[in-house]
Amino acid sequence: MRVLVHLESGVPEFVATERQLAKLARSLPGVTLVGCAGDADFAARLPEADAAVVWRFQRDWYARAPKLAHVFTPAAGKEAIEPDPSGRVSLHFGHFHGHLMAESLVGMVLFMNRRFGMAQAAQRERRWDRSVYVDTHRLAGQTALIVGYGAIGEHCGRLLKALGVRVHGVRRDPSRGGAFADRVFGVEALLDAVQDADHVVCVLPGDTGTDSLLAAAAFARMKPTAYVYNLGRGNAVDAPALISALNSGQIAGAFLDVVPEEPLPASSALWNVPNLYLTPHASAIHAEYLDLYFEDLSRELAVLC
Repeated sequence: MRVLVHLESGVPEFVATERQLAKLARSLPGVTLVGCAGDADFAARLPEADAAVVWRFQRDWYARAPKLAHVFTPAAGKEAIEPDPSGRVSLHFGHFHGHLMAESLVGMVLFMNRRFGMAQAAQRERRWDRSVYVDTHRLAGQTALIVGYGAIGEHCGRLLKALGVRVHGVRRDPSRGGAFADRVFGVEALLDAVQDADHVVCVLPGDTGTDSLLAAAAFARMKPTAYVYNLGRGNAVDAPALISALNSGQIAGAFLDVVPEEPLPASSALWNVPNLYLTPHASAIHAEYLDLYFEDLSRELAVLC
């Protein structure tokens, strides 16, 4: 099997190193790995490829690859991989992100619950202010509602559960339940589910049916002490409604790793909202990112060989 590897990215952790590729090659004696230097090199090598490992794949590339049977990507989201119009080529997406994103979520939840943002503001102003901790509570015993309780949601639930948090989930088919969840709701029960949550976590994909799922009606049902987090896709949280809820004190705060428009424009109102914290779509960025992915890829390719 001849496999092209074309993993160009502006994020260093998303670019395969020689060490990582050498380790992958050693684990797959029946596979020839070919590293590609840019789109032109990748396109030139496509006619002989049986499989490709990429961040993106254009629809017109399939016609240049008569032997291609599989396209692999580390990404969990499907936006950058256009499907084969003929249906001949199988697409394989990453399934390892939950380990990384769950750690990021725990950091966010602890940051908000212990009001570290307020402490940072006091430090900048050289104020020794202990009042920011008034009415804070242990995380143990609080309730987190994870909207999108699939594989990534379950990883998040596992770590939160270990901290003593009650875990509720929302998924399209609640009859499937969910590991580590104390209760699972259907999407139609979202407005009821948010009422008891101290932390509302969104880990939804960007596919049909998730646009503005968390919007004004949901924020109106939340506790005034509730925090909102989004680590999925930016379309799922209605940004103007969130800004309004935070400005009015309808909810206590929010931490967004994803936003409707990325990169977030300097003119966006999201930059200056009280008690809103942002990270640049970075919840899965870790030095181990491709190490974890290549472990999964090695197993998948070994089966195909």
